Amino acid sequence: MLAMASRQWWVLALQGALGIAVGILAIIYPDLALATIALLFGAWAIVSGVSQLTAGWQVAEHRGRSWPFLVAGAASVIAGVLALVFPGITLLYLILLLGAWILISGVMEVYSAWRIRNEITGEWILAALGFLRVVVGGIILAIPVVGALLTAVLFATWALLSGIAALALGLRLRQLRTAMSTAGAA
Repeated sequence: MLAMASRQWWVLALQGALGIAVGILAIIYPDLALATIALLFGAWAIVSGVSQLTAGWQVAEHRGRSWPFLVAGAASVIAGVLALVFPGITLLYLILLLGAWILISGVMEVYSAWRIRNEITGEWILAALGFLRVVVGGIILAIPVVGALLTAVLFATWALLSGIAALALGLRLRQLRTAMSTAGAA
């Protein structure tokens, strides 16, 4: 397995280089990165909807009822098409959803810390992180542009770190391949 992976070292190196390039472009052009996220969501929703519609028709052939699949599939396809046609509005709603998720998660962390305060020590850490989430979620909901910037920064950071890791692994596999070739020749 390792020998086969070492022969394909260049694939990981290429993936790493592309990841680094995407990360740098996302830093330079955060608006383009955010538009891409909205368009990817639209494509994903359409594919998901088509698969739900297909499953619905297959269920209808065997059981006669498939309206839940058909409704969910149609809603997904419609959401996907709207996301592709209106990526800006899609991005706004995704950011608001992100803000609500962070805020609700924070509230639940604070509540959980309060509930377990008599059972463990250090619950204040959970409460503090929860409070921080509540603040960040509230800021994102109040000022969605902050959420957009956070999303772009996280996307760029993920792309850069993933790219560096893949590039490093690819170069390490290249070294391993060279060592294996040298050992095989000896």
